[in-house]
Amino acid sequence: MANNNYNLSKEYQFDITVTDNTYAGKLALPYVTAAVKSPDTVAKGYVRTIDGLNAKAVINNLACDDPIVSASTCAFSSGNDTSLTEQVLTLTDLKVNEEICRGTIFPTWIGENMDRNGNLPNTFEDFLLSTVAGRAGQQLENSIWKGSSPFGVGFLSDDGSFDETGLEASACKSFFEADISAVTAANAITQFAACYDKAVAQCPGILSKPDIGFYVNNKTYGLYIQQLAGQGAFTSHQGINNMGPDQSFQAVTYLGIPIYVCPGIFDDAIVLTYRENMVFGTNLATDWTEARVIPTYQFDGSDNVRVVMNFAVGVQTAVAADGVVGCTFHA
Repeated sequence: MANNNYNLSKEYQFDITVTDNTYAGKLALPYVTAAVKSPDTVAKGYVRTIDGLNAKAVINNLACDDPIVSASTCAFSSGNDTSLTEQVLTLTDLKVNEEICRGTIFPTWIGENMDRNGNLPNTFEDFLLSTVAGRAGQQLENSIWKGSSPFGVGFLSDDGSFDETGLEASACKSFFEADISAVTAANAITQFAACYDKAVAQCPGILSKPDIGFYVNNKTYGLYIQQLAGQGAFTSHQGINNMGPDQSFQAVTYLGIPIYVCPGIFDDAIVLTYRENMVFGTNLATDWTEARVIPTYQFDGSDNVRVVMNFAVGVQTAVAADGVVGCTFHA
């Protein structure tokens, strides 16, 4: 499995001293990485990440029929028993164009020898870039799953709506659909069971994957643990060890399958697949990434500073039908 344990700080990534306000290629990586790799889905390693792409990548998967034959067989199985499937991950060029008024934060930075008529201190540039990158990361978390402009195709939709049309145009369009109801604290377990049963019936191979997991948002996860707190063998229904809600749920699973909490997922959506199947591609570590701080106050009489970032990202599934999407709508 790809290593997704990224440290997002500039100091950790590179031993460099930057005295300019334009960062391209490797110099841009610490700042753009903070934006691209900070969404929970990516930062917590719930997807496989491929960096260094320029425009697109072909994700190959080799499949074959049952290869075992009788020991008395002299012939070889036909090469037609094997097949190569391809999934294309296409990057979307994205950018950040943000303008910030120095006056709103100038008093905080007077102690940093910030001269209103002079150049920006490097620490102030770091602060601006980190703040904008953090907000961009929050937006990107939603886009990874929901798609829509300017991101394009997400894992569960391409237009920001969780419906049949959006799902059929998404990266998970070939996943098997499990009919579920709107998730509540009274029925959450039943909805997870529906997705699990669909996998047993349609794609049981994923259940033996070491990195299999349920993907849900914070709301669905919260409703699930609420129901767990009310479960129990006794009529009092006081949950585990009769503790009711007075308990801490750590590493919550469904039948031993971990639950990955991804804030960008739609309400009433449950995805069952494995991490290596969910691919997130970027153009990090190429010369096409850029981060720039433009001190426009020096040129136009304003008190504004502009932050610009350029990067490209995209999502795709590695094996098209290796997964289940639990949804409340029908074809």
